[in-house]
Amino acid sequence: MTYGAEIWVTNKRTRDKIRAVEMEYWRRCCGVTRLDRVRNEEIRSRMKVESDVIKFIEDRRLVWYGHVRRASASKWIGVVTDWSPVGRRKRGRPRRSWRNEVDEAMEARGLRDGEWEDRQRWRTRLEEGRQ
Repeated sequence: MTYGAEIWVTNKRTRDKIRAVEMEYWRRCCGVTRLDRVRNEEIRSRMKVESDVIKFIEDRRLVWYGHVRRASASKWIGVVTDWSPVGRRKRGRPRRSWRNEVDEAMEARGLRDGEWEDRQRWRTRLEEGRQ
């Protein structure tokens, strides 16, 4: 379900759908249907699940971001990551970008720009943020 999720740009609707699929999975594992009217918290406690799939996707996104930033700027992945299109945007509200989601996740965990340079420290900081 999360194959390639590191590069997804998710909005609230997409995150809600992903959470619904995850809860349906846990319900099936418990042998409980929605008609049984068992709360999600109860299902999570039965299955001993503390984190959700959205948190997992966020973790993987930050790991990928650190990997990309450590690559040399001359490689195509660095060029594409730092590239911004020339010209005017369409009218209306700009769509969310992958970089916006990375920035929000970093801010929520107290990570700063440049911390990705030390791979071991970056991974340790991500582990701390999961708890």
